[in-house]
Formats: sequence, structure tokens, C-alpha cells
Amino acid sequence: MKHKILAYYKHSLEQSTPPAPSQLSDYHWFKTNFQDDWIGILKQEVDESQLELLKACYDFFEPDETLKKEEYTWNQYLYFNGEKPAFKNVETIRFIQFQIKGISVSLEKKLIESAFEGFIDTNSLIIWNGLSEGVVIEQNAQYLEEEDLLALAQALQSDFFFSICFYLGKEMKLSSPIPTIFGQERNLFSKGLAFMPKSNVLSMETILPNLLISRLREDELHLFKEWFSIFDEDKELLLTIKTFIENNGHSTNTAKQLFIHRNTLQYRLDKFTEKTGFDLKNYHSYITTYLACLYYTSGR
Repeated sequence: MKHKILAYYKHSLEQSTPPAPSQLSDYHWFKTNFQDDWIGILKQEVDESQLELLKACYDFFEPDETLKKEEYTWNQYLYFNGEKPAFKNVETIRFIQFQIKGISVSLEKKLIESAFEGFIDTNSLIIWNGLSEGVVIEQNAQYLEEEDLLALAQALQSDFFFSICFYLGKEMKLSSPIPTIFGQERNLFSKGLAFMPKSNVLSMETILPNLLISRLREDELHLFKEWFSIFDEDKELLLTIKTFIENNGHSTNTAKQLFIHRNTLQYRLDKFTEKTGFDLKNYHSYITTYLACLYYTSGR
């Protein structure tokens, strides 16, 4: 696609370094992937609708003079391979990326950030990349848990009437290739948004099983239909087993979440084992059954 764009816009530029200040006045600049690959398109060759389409496909480089120096440095470092920020008394960091849906163009970022303040640590930074995408940078293990992010998502939806999804990244040391790992997590987050559009909190652990299911061949997927056909007949049992596994096999939490008695839960677990032969006390059965649950809830 990149080559078609370069051919279509006759005066476009391609380079492996971020645009210099002298190149910003005449060109729109886009970063095409997580490596060093930049495209500059002459502004007079692009109409408004084409520009919006290009912004949807690539990272649009738009210097924001209202950003504080620290925020600007982090923005350039993570999204555009800029210089590494100066770290003071920091040993580890973790990224929590977020994507907002249904946001009003007139809504100010500062209002959203004010809602974040009640949840994130004072040492954390919020870095934006456009209107609806950004990242919370947590420093020195002052970490949010999944429950905190779920509560934040509910608060934002209640106050501002938009939905938000977070991606919980992994802790890393400063010696790590930070922009590369961030890019990998961002790419995985993008896949997770496609696979699990109703989720408010995603992570590598929640996305990879779905990614695995999406890449199985039809004959491999057919094995699920052979051994877990009961899920076609009993959607209630499917929900029960999936919830049980997602609660780490904790019966009390599962029963409470499903609004059923523990005896009812145990009856359904026994029924599942009897019908399928898969014992959820067995590690391998546990994993296989969860993949089957994802298959049946994916709509494939």
C-alpha cells in the first residue's frame, strides 16, 4: 500500500528519519510502521477527505506546541523514534495503552485526564497520540490492577458517554528496547480491539488465545465441534464453563458472578465432564476447554 501512495502522490517523500523542522510547513508526515519508515506528502496534493483516510491508516505526525516538554519528548520517543527521555530515580516502567471510542471532537483532553487522576499514581504520565489514543506511563511499579481500570472505564462512560479500552503492558527495565516493545504491545492491542471489541481491559494473556484460535485451519477447528458439541446445544453451560475458567476455577466467585448457587455450579461442572470427558482439574483439559470456549463465543 505504501508504494501505491508514493506513486499516487507524485511529489511525496520517503525517508528513514523523522521530518526536520524545515520539512513541516509544506508536507504532511506519516510513520508507516514501528520501524524507521516515514512518508511526506505535499500538502497541496491532499484534500481533506484523503488526509483523514491517511490518518486512519498511519501515524500522523502533528507537532503539538501545547504539550509540555516532557510529554512531547515521550510522544516522539514512543511513536516516532525520537530521543530517549531523561529518567530520574526510575528503575522500571510499564505502559497502559488506551483507545477511546465514541468521543466528541469538542471534548478536551484535560477533562479526560482529570478523570484519570483519581486512579493513576502521581508519578505516572499520560501521553496522547491524536484525539482518541494514548498511553499511561507507570514508573517504579506504582501499578494499576485490572479492577482499577474497569472502574475507570465505567467512570469515564458514565461521565463522558464514551467507551474506552485499556491494554495492560508488561513491566520492563530501562535497559530494554522500550520503543520496540511498546510498538509490539501496540500492535497486539490493535488485534485485541478487533477480536474483543466489547472488552474494557486487554492484555497479552487475553489476546493471544484469541489470536491462536483465529489462525487455526478449518479442519483443526472442527475438532472443537467434535468434542465440545454440547456447547452448541447448551449456551448456558458454555457461559458457565467460560466464566469458571476466567475466575481461575474459583467456585464462589463464579457462582456469584453468574447469580447461581454453588451447588448449581457444581452440577453444571459435573455435567460438562460427563458429556465431554474433559476434567477441568487437569491442566491440559483446562487450556483446551478454554480455547473451545473462545471458539464458540467468537462467532466463527
